[in-house]
Amino acid sequence: MKHLSEGERHDDTVDRCGDLMRKQQSLSTKARSLDVNHRSSRRSMNFVEGVIAASEQVGAESKNNSRHDNILSNYKRRTPEELAEYSRLCEQRIANTRGKDLQDRQYALALERERQARSRAASEAAPAQAVQRLRKRREKLRRAAEAELEALVVQQESSLEAMNIVRMLSPRFLERAQFTPSIARYSAEDERIKCLLSSRNEGSYY
Repeated sequence: MKHLSEGERHDDTVDRCGDLMRKQQSLSTKARSLDVNHRSSRRSMNFVEGVIAASEQVGAESKNNSRHDNILSNYKRRTPEELAEYSRLCEQRIANTRGKDLQDRQYALALERERQARSRAASEAAPAQAVQRLRKRREKLRRAAEAELEALVVQQESSLEAMNIVRMLSPRFLERAQFTPSIARYSAEDERIKCLLSSRNEGSYY
């Protein structure tokens, strides 16, 4: 292996650095050229697309204009009788549309009135239905209690014990006390007693 001096090694290093820099510059130049070509191709494609869209729009406008001209020419070629018939048909179509809209509104209004009537009837019948449900429930509970009491009475051997059980548990034999005041309500004595009871002089002479 050949040994190089210090100066020769320095020169060799400088040559290698120069080669690397030249390669890097050539690569960057190629990359810039590729980018420029890509941008130019993209701009050309956008231009072509714009031209195609503009031509299509012009074609559509020309078609619409020709169609409008055909309609106007057909309209101008019609006789007065045909124009009158055409106007009559248009008016009839408008009248039919208005009549249909009116029928739809009337039908919707009738449905709303029917719904309100059902709701009102249900709200009016709700209290009576609630009372009827309470009565049925009480009657059901009463029958269940009587059935239990009857089963208990049947199990008793002595008729006296059965009678006592019936008197104690059956609601038919409950004692009902009713208080009847000796002074009529809203009378002068009733008002005087209320006044005395509401007074702070509890020990006063009556």
